[in-house]
Amino acid sequence: MTVVDTTAASTELATVQEPAGALGLLSIAIKSGLPVESIEKLVILHREEQDRAAQREFARALAEFQETCPSVPKTSTAKIVTKSGTDFGYAYAELDQIAETVGPHLHKLGFSYSWDSVQEGGTMRVVCKLRHRDGHRETATFAAPVDASGAMSAVQRTASALTYARRQSLVQALGLTTTEPDTDAGMRDSDPITEEQAADLESLLTEVKANRNKFLDFVGVKALSDIPQSQYVAAVRALERKRALPSAPPSQPAPPASARPMCSQSGCTAESSGINADGTHRCRAHLTARGGRA
Repeated sequence: MTVVDTTAASTELATVQEPAGALGLLSIAIKSGLPVESIEKLVILHREEQDRAAQREFARALAEFQETCPSVPKTSTAKIVTKSGTDFGYAYAELDQIAETVGPHLHKLGFSYSWDSVQEGGTMRVVCKLRHRDGHRETATFAAPVDASGAMSAVQRTASALTYARRQSLVQALGLTTTEPDTDAGMRDSDPITEEQAADLESLLTEVKANRNKFLDFVGVKALSDIPQSQYVAAVRALERKRALPSAPPSQPAPPASARPMCSQSGCTAESSGINADGTHRCRAHLTARGGRA
């Protein structure tokens, strides 16, 4: 184990003005001709000190961003039509709307972001990387299913899942909130769904042959009209996932009695219980009498 002698460094610090911290000690160590091993340890110490400082600045800048950045308005509406023709909609904030809202605040504080993505089977997995100019970065991951139903092409379904995962991972990385447009008629997420939305769920329940009681327990309410706005989209997606599940194969009926072997004894209408000594089918009574095997 190599011990760094800082006695000379401390003496030098008394007479020479050098930068404080690990960088100052590193400068003095080089001038003092300390061994390479000691200098390497000081380099590692300097890098660790830089990393901690970058983490502190990242946390400070992110806190300032979250304090000053406004909520992102939900200015877009998604319209979904089920196979039965029932349609429903919900408000959301598109990715470009989020970028336009947060961009000026992020850039002023030295933030930038990018994504990495990979498709694994029927799932699109996206990693959002949030970087700060001082070098620290953090990531947020979001996985979105690639919907196999609907009228979109395979490329459109993949692009839709990619955009959705990018939007949600960015919201997660930045700790954003999205809000309904600020109008007098706007509803809060805690408000119950409308009568029209409840009717849409009722149609979906019937269409996918879902168990009503199990569905209500899943959502955590006693009636469809009690479902809050914040859970409406999740409720619809849960029912749509049930539609995508494969149906159980129909049970096979038992073979008819006429397909079973009958006793070969003349005049007997009983079913066979085994093979007789002469190789013919016999019922229990005739099998026993002729010494056959069951």
